[in-house]
Amino acid sequence: MKAMLIKDLLILKSQLKSLLAVLFVWLIISFVNGSGLFFMALTVIYGMLLPLNTIAADEKNHFDRYAMTMPVTRADLALSHYALGLLGIAALAVFGVGAGVVIGDEPGEAVAASLACSCVAVLLMSVTLPLVYKLGVERARIITVAVYLVMFLAVGFILEGLGIELDDFREVFFLLPLLSLAVLAASAGIGVGLYR
Repeated sequence: MKAMLIKDLLILKSQLKSLLAVLFVWLIISFVNGSGLFFMALTVIYGMLLPLNTIAADEKNHFDRYAMTMPVTRADLALSHYALGLLGIAALAVFGVGAGVVIGDEPGEAVAASLACSCVAVLLMSVTLPLVYKLGVERARIITVAVYLVMFLAVGFILEGLGIELDDFREVFFLLPLLSLAVLAASAGIGVGLYR
C-alpha cells in the first residue's frame, strides 16, 4: 500500500501549482471577509477530493491492469485512496488552522472549527469512494453531488423540524469524530469489497 500511496503523491505533485493557486485565491477571499472558517472549510473539503484526482488519472491510464502484475492486492489499491484522502484532509486542516489564526481567529476556535470541517470531509469521502469504485469517477461525480445535496437538505430539515440550532451541537461536538470514524471504517470495508 505504501508504494501505491507514493504513486498517488507523485500524480498530485504534477497538480501542485493549480492546488496552490486555488488555496491562494481562497486565502485572499478569507482575508477580505475576515473569516478563517471559510478558508478552513474549503481547504479541508478540497483535501477530500484529492483521491478522486488520482483515481481519474489511474482510469485514464488503465493503471489497475498494470497494478495487478505487481505484488499488491486490490485491497491495497482501495485503501491507498482512503489513506491519501486522510493525509490530504489532515495536512490541509493544519494549514487551515494556521491561516485561521493569522486571519484573526482564536487558536482554540480555529482548531475546533478545523476538526469539525475535517470530520465532515471524512464523511463525504466515505460516501464518495465506494460510489467511485462502483461507477467510475465520471458517473460517480454526478451522483455524488446529488447525494451531498440530499444529505445536507435532509440534515437541515431534520434539525429545523426538531427545533435544534447549530449552537446546540457544542455539547455533543465530541460525537462528530466518533461518527466520522465509524462511517469511514464501514466505507473502507464496502470500498475494498467493491474494488475486489
